[in-house]
Amino acid sequence: MNFESIANQAAVKRILQRTVAQNQLPNSYLFAGYEGIGKWAMALALAAYLNCHRRSDADSCGQCPSCRQISRLQHPNVYIAVPTPPSKSDKEELQNYWEILEAKQAEPYALITGERQLSIPVATVREMKRSLMQKPAASGRRVVIIEQMERMLTSSADALLKLIEEPPPETLLILTSSQPERLQATIISRCRRVSFNRLPEEEVARYLAERHGLSTDTATLLARLSQGSLGQALHIRADEIAQDREVAKLLFKGITRAGATEVVAEAAHLLPFRDRSRIKSVLLTWQTLFRDLIALQAGADQSYLVNVDFVGELERLAIGISAPRRLMNVPSMIGATIGDVNLNVDTQSAVGALIIKIQETLRGQPPAQ
Repeated sequence: MNFESIANQAAVKRILQRTVAQNQLPNSYLFAGYEGIGKWAMALALAAYLNCHRRSDADSCGQCPSCRQISRLQHPNVYIAVPTPPSKSDKEELQNYWEILEAKQAEPYALITGERQLSIPVATVREMKRSLMQKPAASGRRVVIIEQMERMLTSSADALLKLIEEPPPETLLILTSSQPERLQATIISRCRRVSFNRLPEEEVARYLAERHGLSTDTATLLARLSQGSLGQALHIRADEIAQDREVAKLLFKGITRAGATEVVAEAAHLLPFRDRSRIKSVLLTWQTLFRDLIALQAGADQSYLVNVDFVGELERLAIGISAPRRLMNVPSMIGATIGDVNLNVDTQSAVGALIIKIQETLRGQPPAQ
């Protein structure tokens, strides 16, 4: 993993390269931005750059023993914490940990998802601290990568704070987060923030076509659905996600046409509420569908739409909406529910409440019961 292999994010690459060249690395970074846009990949690329035996001014070589070890996520100078599902034993927790790392090694942009609530346990942070207190096993700079910092338990964050305040010599901490507003203010204040942008659609489509062998049409559709996230595009690609998208479209039509009671009941029957990642995919589909409706109401050309395979139905729905201005509030309402789903809320209640709220917004009055 090196800078060249990362999709886009040219500004971030320049910042990191200049900082290293000027010997001005901070003790800790906060890589902030949407899920699946390259924060994890950039953290590994920086670790490789700092430990490469034959690096140039611009990048690591990608071939030396250090670079190969980091690519395999097995370098003694690189410490990684990732969110894992609840475990019944240390053995199960370790197994979950390595399964996630294997998936991230195979595809750096893969999302870390699961049916159960994920978190970074305090034992992981404490073990990491103990390891960092020991003499480094290899020359170079030690790099600590904590993926999805917002999923860290409060007790874990408290244990981490001491490490951020007093890091061992030649040690860099990199925290990644798609929801930095949920982090402790004391942690944020001690990190240098680097913001990542969502990826252009053409970059997502190119990556999918070149790295995963997808057809141009499939890669383009996934790119439009991904909202600038390679991770989300890869997640949508799975068969069950494709099925969920069809369910999302069916419920979307119900939201704009049927009564709340009927749609909520249909959602209870069709949606996989126990799987938070799939519920998020459904909500993201709704978000893009309502944004397409807004675009059509504003007279936008079809080339600006995400759901181009659904344009005929969207045009019919757009004609039937009597208060187009009310549509403007719906995507942010869905976004707020996606944020709630990331937390430990009852997903069925959250989605049911969202359906009712959307209908109230569209009709300007509570839906008939």
